[in-house]
This record gives sequence, structure tokens and C-alpha cells, in this order.
Amino acid sequence: PSSVVPGNPSWHQTMLRITDPAASLAFYRDKMGMTLMNKLQFPEYGFDLYFLSSHPEPYSHAVGSDDANRYLWSYPHPTLELTHNYNSPPSHPGNGDGDGFGHIAFHVDDVYATTEELLDNDVDFKKKPDEGNMKGLAFAYDPDKYWVEIVKRSPGHSLKLPKNLSQTMLRIKDPEKSIPFYESLGLTVLLSKHFPQWNFSLYFLGCLDPSENFPSDGTDEEKSNFVNSRHDPVLELTHNHGTEGDASFEYKNGNEAGGQGFG
Repeated sequence: PSSVVPGNPSWHQTMLRITDPAASLAFYRDKMGMTLMNKLQFPEYGFDLYFLSSHPEPYSHAVGSDDANRYLWSYPHPTLELTHNYNSPPSHPGNGDGDGFGHIAFHVDDVYATTEELLDNDVDFKKKPDEGNMKGLAFAYDPDKYWVEIVKRSPGHSLKLPKNLSQTMLRIKDPEKSIPFYESLGLTVLLSKHFPQWNFSLYFLGCLDPSENFPSDGTDEEKSNFVNSRHDPVLELTHNHGTEGDASFEYKNGNEAGGQGFG
């Protein structure tokens, strides 16, 4: 579209600050099935970066190599960037008063079986599938207490990985401003859901690959099946109704002193 900024932009990463790389890698790589694509070290500045993805094929690049670095920066799918600041205080996981960041999510075939698997591997949960009002989905805690949603895939999907990174959720003040901003960066609104009885709306955006057959004229059910069957994650924008009319309101972005977590 003509509204997209020059340079062929695509969504490349979601960044979370972590306090213990070994614990975070044990969670995201070993328990959630992600691939460590590369590690960049900056000891002179006191931090390291770890880039992971739900890589669909066996990964052949040696972490830390020039090949891995070149591959990372040409990789056409979103990654999870874990930032470790040496001797840093505990990360702020979001979901506090006024926080913009909510959670990341993974798609799986069976939420109940995955929950049991993670419980057997000493993962703590905020919500198990049969708890609360929303049955069938779960929220695990990662080692820094970030919320990690576990969501069921749509029937008939062609995904091969047991788990795939599927979502980053951000709260927004005004969808009439946020949605055009992300569209200008190459994302497309794939699905919207409105819950006037609870005063919020959800917008799901993604960078579409030319090979994907998005049902742009389809029903909400068809669009939902598409979102829940794709390999790449979506950006979930949560709008709590009424914030757009409050001139003094703004969400914390995760980079404030004393509240750093999502970057």
C-alpha cells in the first residue's frame, strides 16, 4: 500500500529484558522449543543480546558467527530478543497499573497437554486452562514473571513445530492513531474483536508473506482460523474503551526508570 514507509519494512523483534540468561534460555529454548539464532556480546557497555525464533527448519549457523549475524538480520520473520544488562535489577514484567505491555504467546495443538508438560518441568502458571472465566487458554510465567499465553491452534493447520511464538500484546490508547502507525510499517489488520460489554477491543496485525492466503473478505471465523494457523506471530493491540478521550492518559512503555522490562 502507498501508506507504507519506504524500505520494505517488516516486524523483526519483540525485546524483553531478562535477569538470568541461563534460566531464560532454559525456558524459551528448552521448554518452549525456540531456536537460539545468535548472541551478541557488548561487555564494554555491560549487556548481551540473545535472539530466538520459532525457526521452522533445522538451524545450521554457529551462534556468535558472522554467518549467524548475517542470517539474523536478513531473517524475514519476527524474533524474540532477550536483553541481559549485567548486574541489573529484576525486570518489570508489565501488567501493572498503566503498563502498556501485556504478554507474549505461543500456539500449540493442545493447551491442556502443554500445561501439564510445563508443570512437569517446573514452570509456574498464573492461569491454568480451566481456571477463570476464559476456559481453554493458559498463562505461564517465564523466569522473570513475564506472562506467556498458551493458545490453541485452529484445526487443519500445517504447522510442524510443537510450539510457535504467536503473539505480542500491547495496550494502546487510540486505535485510530495506533493502527495507521503499524500499517505504515508494513503490518495488516488480520482480525478485530469488540467486547462492548467489557469495554475493550482487540486488533490483531501481522506482516503477510506473499505465500499466505489471507481471507480479507472472509468471515470473522475464517480470519480467526487464519490467525491461529499461521507460523508468524501477530501483534495484538488491546484498546480499553475511553482512553482515547483522556488527554492526560498515557501508557508506560517499559523503558521508564524503575519499570524497565519490555523494550
